[in-house]
Amino acid sequence: MTDHQFTDDDLRAAAALMHYALTIEPAPADAHAALGENPRWLLVDPGSDEDDNLREATVELVSKAADISRWAVDLGADGLEPEEHQFTLSAGPKPIIRVHFGFAPELDDEARAAFVQGLGAAAAREMRLALEENPAPTISMETAAHVLFQERLGGWPPSTFASKLLDLWTSADTDNAEHLADAFPEYAAAIALLKSGQPGIEQLRAIAPATAARIVR
Repeated sequence: MTDHQFTDDDLRAAAALMHYALTIEPAPADAHAALGENPRWLLVDPGSDEDDNLREATVELVSKAADISRWAVDLGADGLEPEEHQFTLSAGPKPIIRVHFGFAPELDDEARAAFVQGLGAAAAREMRLALEENPAPTISMETAAHVLFQERLGGWPPSTFASKLLDLWTSADTDNAEHLADAFPEYAAAIALLKSGQPGIEQLRAIAPATAARIVR
């Protein structure tokens, strides 16, 4: 592509960094400049609280956006078009996998839709088979309560052994945490729910409601 020492991959990596740099640290003024011509935005009174809130909300979404700069650069360099088609695999209400697509311009809408649907069906089938072979462990009331108590989110105190186990889990590196998960899959499932955020915490609280703490241990 060029006579100097940089490879095509080097140039794409540099372009991705430049693309990313242009998207970070947005300001409310940037939101107004970008959306000022939007018909819905024009209904908002400039300088009002609603205007300020909308700008801040837009900036927050941009700040949280995933860095797909290299993906965008590669799409353009390879002559592919980003496509609105996507499929998502979820664990309950939480998305765990989302696949977006880029297609060559010569592929028509029918071919694109057929590919996405076929790939999505195949992925869902493989995930279902994997779950059937390795079903998630059932989380008991006691386990849910112990994990909640450890993070001061409810529940009730675990036994001395369980308390030390959870303390160990908190300080374990990735490899050792995986070993603990293999040995104590029920606790691993409860900890995974805890780390998934508020929906997971509420699931644990549903398993071990506060009133259950009155049960004789």
